[in-house]
Amino acid sequence: MKRNKITALLMAAVMLFSTAAYAADGVNTQEEQAIAYSDNMLKNMVRVYAHNIADNYYYGINDEELLFSIICKTIEEKKFNINSAIKAMIETLDDEYAQFYTAQEYQELTTDIAGEFSGIGVTITQNENGIVVLSVMDGSPAIKAGVMKGDYIIAVNGQSVEGMEIASVKNLIVGESGSEVNVTVRRGEEEIVLTCVRGAVKMTYTETKMLTDDIAYLKLIQFSKTAAEEVRSYVKDIQGKGVKKLVFDLRDNPGGDLDTALEIANIFISMGRIGELRYKDSSKNKYLYSENRNAPRLKIAVLVNENSASASELLSMAFQGRGAGKLVGTKTFGKGSMQILSRAATGVGMKYTVGEFYTAKGQRVHTVGITPDIVVENEYVPVDEESFAKIDFDRIEEGAQGGDMTLALEQRLTALGYFEGTPDETFDEETKDAVISFQAVLGYEASGIPGFYEYLYLNDYTYDFDIVVDKQLDAAIEYLKK
Repeated sequence: MKRNKITALLMAAVMLFSTAAYAADGVNTQEEQAIAYSDNMLKNMVRVYAHNIADNYYYGINDEELLFSIICKTIEEKKFNINSAIKAMIETLDDEYAQFYTAQEYQELTTDIAGEFSGIGVTITQNENGIVVLSVMDGSPAIKAGVMKGDYIIAVNGQSVEGMEIASVKNLIVGESGSEVNVTVRRGEEEIVLTCVRGAVKMTYTETKMLTDDIAYLKLIQFSKTAAEEVRSYVKDIQGKGVKKLVFDLRDNPGGDLDTALEIANIFISMGRIGELRYKDSSKNKYLYSENRNAPRLKIAVLVNENSASASELLSMAFQGRGAGKLVGTKTFGKGSMQILSRAATGVGMKYTVGEFYTAKGQRVHTVGITPDIVVENEYVPVDEESFAKIDFDRIEEGAQGGDMTLALEQRLTALGYFEGTPDETFDEETKDAVISFQAVLGYEASGIPGFYEYLYLNDYTYDFDIVVDKQLDAAIEYLKK
């Protein structure tokens, strides 16, 4: 009976198809359309895509619902378009992570963003408030233009990006090397238009430094295809230096490639079960294991927060479940689902949920999140402008020599997010780099030597905003020192 219903629906759709003009992206003339896809090919494409989605969609849907959505779309558009049919099926799914991509969007999405491309050098994610900048690459066009972590991108070249998917926003930002792109950001209550000159950007997805003589720091920004090798290289480096303590920062990491997350888990975690993948067809369920017989002997604190999602959560649950590291911070986002991304014959793409991952003890992560072993909230405090060292404009040339003018400089650059160290009276390479970034934003010569106009700007700026007191990092360091 069910087979007859499906056949009847498919025949109804075919009847609609046969009375309408065929249209496919990139096909212009009627002759080209006729050559592009025959009736039988179109029928088979619809049958295959509907069957595959119904067969694999984790939360359940049947072929009839998918085919009926195609009929409705064809009636609505008064013509049949195979790409519209695919889009209709994806939009029918009750899945917040399901997405249809045009051929151009799919190509942009699947470009290896870890390699070289012409863009501005930012990592972005999407939350309930819009498209937010998670990180800005050192020396990138974005940092030279003044884009900052935490900025919300609200328009690109005057075009609003409200409601757009990340792939579409990226597509607007990238372009020909040397060309300009105007990015409008919301920073607090202020809207700022920043002009970036696109350039070849080789993205790296790790940030590293030494916090103390014996505590290393590794921040993973996103699970790109090259992330595991970057992590492996840094672990090898600190091991060679005899470092045995590590802060592994997964805060604000939106996830990415799950295979990369498993590969990184295998770098740190010794042999054993670390999780489970569950699918619609339970016979396909499988346990996840680390196969590392020689895991590094590191004491690890893993930083997580409410923006640590997807692959970040898979890796976090592996650390926590095997006792390979202590989780420090706040409960993670709660995206324990897995999506498949596939390309149709026409070049368009589709993404939908095919499974969820669970902890090694069978605990659900999706919609639940992972609670850290050490729960710590960061503090947000107003900038205390009164505590800044006073700027003496008769002595600003001392700013690059050390002393209280250097301290005054670093305090203000810290408040504005350019200087990440502890403000003191020492002018070093970190101070110089911060000044260079600041000068680039102001449009001055990026010499790294602060002058009258830099001090004037910093002196006149109104610091009426909050800054983060990183209690989570402090807690991680305290744990590692025990």
